[in-house]
Amino acid sequence: MAQCIPLTHLGLIRISGDDTLTFLQGQLTINLMSLEESQWSWGGHCDPKGKLLASFRLLKLNGDILMLMPRALIPVDMPQLQKYAVFNKVTITDASDDLPVHGLLGEDACQLASELFAGEGNLRHQQGASLLLDESSALVLGELPGALATLERGSDQQWLRHEIAQAWPMLPASQSGELVPQMLNLDAVGGIQYDKGCYIGQETVARMHFRGGNKRATFVLKGAASAMPEGDLELALGDNWRRGGTLLNRQLVDGELWVTAVMAKDVDADARLRIGEVELAIEPRPYPLFGEE
Repeated sequence: MAQCIPLTHLGLIRISGDDTLTFLQGQLTINLMSLEESQWSWGGHCDPKGKLLASFRLLKLNGDILMLMPRALIPVDMPQLQKYAVFNKVTITDASDDLPVHGLLGEDACQLASELFAGEGNLRHQQGASLLLDESSALVLGELPGALATLERGSDQQWLRHEIAQAWPMLPASQSGELVPQMLNLDAVGGIQYDKGCYIGQETVARMHFRGGNKRATFVLKGAASAMPEGDLELALGDNWRRGGTLLNRQLVDGELWVTAVMAKDVDADARLRIGEVELAIEPRPYPLFGEE
């Protein structure tokens, strides 16, 4: 069923000014110079050690750059951008309250949005709003068109479950600065360009790619649960259990627990996993990892 969901957990960083593109080109994992106005892209911002500070959807709008990410990440990531911006003609602001964010789920909702926002590409604009399309859902930034505002309202829990099921690289604030971007499959969804040149943390990110240093990836897990379990993710080894990976996001909806976790790439597809007493199974990833057929 088509749904329109207010996404108050998401926020926006806006970067504006004459040096916006050149400044961000030396900060982010994607090549802004080649990003078309009709396209949005996943991207990442790393610390000097190549650890991911934030992952986000990025788009160009009226000469500015907008980075859409969980609101909890903004006070973590924005000061790091500002630290390197002092010698550039840029202004970095929290624009979360300027542009409300709504998610659209359901084929009918995405089709309706595509018709309302005429144009080509996965990023489209009309007066007061922008539409970000992907294969299974859409996002509207700004004023919601009336035809979309009449759709049934869904819950943010349903959207968060959808984010998890799609294995999107949504970094929680608790893991900022802990993981290299490939561990969130950021390259698999187009959020890293390995030929773009230097940026903060690029040496580590490139080494992980060209020397095969990264042995971990993000997986989607699912199990039946009546309440949110406590504890770490554990992996069965014979009759024993050991730590199985790093938990990223989890959501309990209609008796199903959905989880994203960073685990070893070579984990068996039928591995036994659990959080507390809730057993979890690995779900098929909706996309191949970078370099896979």
